[in-house]
Amino acid sequence: MRLNKLNIIGIIMILFAVILALTNFLDKIILEVTYPFLEGSSQGKSIILFTVLGSLFILYPLFDLNGIIGKRISSINNLFKYDDKKYLKFTIITIFFTYIFGLLIEVLIRIKLGVPILTTFIAYNSNSYSSSAVAHSHVFKSVLGFIIQSLGIHINTGVNAGVPLIPYTIPLALIVLVTWPLIYFGGMIAISNQERDLYKVILAFVLTLSLIGILDGGLFSTPAIIGLAGLLGLYYIKKPFSPRNLLKPSVIIIFLIILRFSLGLLGTNTEVHEITIINPADNIDLQGYNVLSVQKEQNKTIVTVPGNTNDKVLLTELTKTLKGKCSGFFLSWNILSYV
Repeated sequence: MRLNKLNIIGIIMILFAVILALTNFLDKIILEVTYPFLEGSSQGKSIILFTVLGSLFILYPLFDLNGIIGKRISSINNLFKYDDKKYLKFTIITIFFTYIFGLLIEVLIRIKLGVPILTTFIAYNSNSYSSSAVAHSHVFKSVLGFIIQSLGIHINTGVNAGVPLIPYTIPLALIVLVTWPLIYFGGMIAISNQERDLYKVILAFVLTLSLIGILDGGLFSTPAIIGLAGLLGLYYIKKPFSPRNLLKPSVIIIFLIILRFSLGLLGTNTEVHEITIINPADNIDLQGYNVLSVQKEQNKTIVTVPGNTNDKVLLTELTKTLKGKCSGFFLSWNILSYV
């Protein structure tokens, strides 16, 4: 395969991802650069960004109609004849299905444990902790982290791999092992069918953001919203271009943004924060939290504290306080505490 400009850029990106994985000296700069579209970027998301985007730039020629793999696919039968819109549509549908399935897992976790759906979950294991919520989901990230850990690959301390969530997310979350590759290769074929390099770059970028959103953040995360906006825009755009082409994707994205803020408001409790501690130990001390009430129910303890504390501050403090004293806890939120 003769290398073109995008292939060379892809190789550079892969090498850069390796450097990020093995070192820390570039973390601060990269996090600042990627923060706007990765939503609170972490080292793990940055590594995935450059790895996936780089691999798309390197491999897409193989899936072109004249590529080694593309020729074989297109020769199977009429079902697999190349059409960039067809594969892009398949990719978008699979992405939406995966996002919605992830939300379903979030809901089922809370129903099973008997806690409100609109809460943030912190799960512990012997080494670390991980969070997840309907508004920012990590259920599929837990599968990736578990696989990496099972292979004996060292996970840098700067990477939140979501492994403590595994007891609550499998087996349902394993579906990502099917849908994520389908999205990757379906998107790869769609990229190979783009006529201009600019469209290839845009499609590869928004596809990568969507893949990152599946693993880290879920449907309402910034990578998901930006990724879906780009994918839908490319799908609905036609020649000659008309602003009306962007009406449908705009309505869909605006709806998702409104739904995201609506969930935040629906889950808001301005009077108290409700802390549901799962499998609590007997020696939990919450005296510094101005506890208003304590209620014990089988394998959980429900504690209420004043609702005027910022969610992030309270979540950070509780995560430290309850470490080693329970298997996890759920925290209600107050979106107005950020104002």
